[in-house]
Amino acid sequence: MTPHNHQSIIFMKMRVKLKIDQLTSLAQQLPFEVILDHPRDVKGFLEILGHNMPWEETGLSKFGDPVRKPNRVAFSVEAVDGGYICDVHPAFACYISNVLTTNSSESE
Repeated sequence: MTPHNHQSIIFMKMRVKLKIDQLTSLAQQLPFEVILDHPRDVKGFLEILGHNMPWEETGLSKFGDPVRKPNRVAFSVEAVDGGYICDVHPAFACYISNVLTTNSSESE
């Protein structure tokens, strides 16, 4: 694999749509109150949530260097009706999905 190809894998992004109630559920993972009004707030929230992610347990090696945690987990956020479209690191998208699935099954 050439260095150029390896680098493009590390910075790969995944586009996800998060609804307001999903963001509220994710906000419960942090030890402080989170107020999300604007796309910039959501992006900052996702970056903070990403710092708590157990990277070594979620298959980061599928998407890049398993030894190095990415510098950023959220790249852009755009407001849409009922939620936000977020470009995030693929491993972080898997983590968000797992957290939301676990939260919804616990509340049933």
